[in-house]
Amino acid sequence: MKMIHAAAVLTVISLLAGCKAQTKEAKPDEVSQEFDKTVMMTFGGREYSARLRRGAADVWECEFTEPECIAGLTLTTDPEGCRMSFEGLEYLADNEDVPEYALMPLMTGALEDVMAGREVSCTQGKNSISELGQVNGMRFTAKVSGGEITELEIPDRLTAKFKR
Repeated sequence: MKMIHAAAVLTVISLLAGCKAQTKEAKPDEVSQEFDKTVMMTFGGREYSARLRRGAADVWECEFTEPECIAGLTLTTDPEGCRMSFEGLEYLADNEDVPEYALMPLMTGALEDVMAGREVSCTQGKNSISELGQVNGMRFTAKVSGGEITELEIPDRLTAKFKR
């Protein structure tokens, strides 16, 4: 009976040790505070392309380039609100009026957390660090390589790949 119990304990320890060996915890990579990239993204099942720029902490501009029907639409967010500009028309919404699950609050909130190394846990991969966190109650994973954010995913909501 003791042999069975000892074997069971050794098996559990081996399994736990094996799991630990597959993932290696890491500290957050120091990420560039400057951000000016092309982003290819899928949000709500639709594909978009845009130029995403960070002016300062919590100040972002996203200018869409695809699909053609919204090319030129610019969303600018800052602590005051969100400005939407398109073909000479402009609208300013207070932050309280912008849904927390909208594109800009989700994407820029996650990016700000990764840049600040704020409330993220990290694992070292072969060519990048995966940083996991939460934005507006939704889990996200960002991939960081060489101090640059290369990908962002919020399951069932947003996928984004960033290029210079």
